[in-house]
Amino acid sequence: MAAGLSAQAQAMPASIPVIDIAALYGNDDAAKKAVAAKIGAACNDIGFFYAVGHNVTVETIDTAVAQADKFFHLPEAERLKIKADTNNRGYRDVWDTVHRNGKRNARDSFDLGFPVTADDPEVKAGTPLYAENKWPQGMPGFREAIEGYYTETFKLGMKILEGFAIHLDKPVDFFTRHFTKPVADMVINHYLGAQGLHISDQASGPHTDHGIVTILWQDSLGGLEVMGKDGQWISATPLRGSFIINIGELMKRWTNGRFKATVHRVVHLQDKSRYSMPLFCNPNFRTMVDPRDLGVSDAEAQYPPVMSGDFLLSRFKATRTSHGADLKKITTGEVIEQAAE
Repeated sequence: MAAGLSAQAQAMPASIPVIDIAALYGNDDAAKKAVAAKIGAACNDIGFFYAVGHNVTVETIDTAVAQADKFFHLPEAERLKIKADTNNRGYRDVWDTVHRNGKRNARDSFDLGFPVTADDPEVKAGTPLYAENKWPQGMPGFREAIEGYYTETFKLGMKILEGFAIHLDKPVDFFTRHFTKPVADMVINHYLGAQGLHISDQASGPHTDHGIVTILWQDSLGGLEVMGKDGQWISATPLRGSFIINIGELMKRWTNGRFKATVHRVVHLQDKSRYSMPLFCNPNFRTMVDPRDLGVSDAEAQYPPVMSGDFLLSRFKATRTSHGADLKKITTGEVIEQAAE
């Protein structure tokens, strides 16, 4: 059954609201508008909210997590057989991202993206960030579980985008029409336990996300912290069956700063592995992101038009060693660390 609003939700910090989005799946326009208003208020304020009442089942989530756990318990040599490339497909070891202090992050990851085949025009043309997904051998059920989770979570992301459009008084497909072949990458993050803490005391340093919107599942261990308006860290307490939704830099640009891309981090201090699965919902590579599309005048526009794919590539190249990031620039604080909830 789908996750719903619970008593636990009432105890969540007021600054990270819990929003039941069930109405976005229905046909009641007034109810949709009411939910969209709540979503918009959260995005205008802190840029984060919990989504409950969605259609992603707990079973879908649990099955994917169980398969992910099996993958990260494979010998490293097996995981490295599908080492990630610059199209963000495959396994990334702990050296792929580093902190500004020069220490490697205390996590490794598995990346996948929107499914395309080898004969897809974008793949054949060599368009960046389009490629077939890589799958480990000898793991029956892994691909099915992860693809199933990706598909259902992507659908949730599209509902959130419809909510954005309704709130901004645009046609319901204003954003989703740009997601026919999206650069929507998903990451399964495996944060190390006590041994990893000797590598780095922060599992993921302070950063903002790159893209449009992030749909994040996190396990019961928690660790995600969001910077409040007063500069203090707010714990994004885990709420079983929920997703944490947050705004990225591209969406901030598209809304001319109206929606907030808020700094957040992960602090993992427990002697056990932590898992999270963020889906970074970004549009088709050639989508032009321009605040003027939302009625902003030339005089009021804070950002010039930018092609979504080019913007994402610029961030990857600055923050991921697999994309050629300069280690010196990262460790001296000249760039913001990559998104990795």
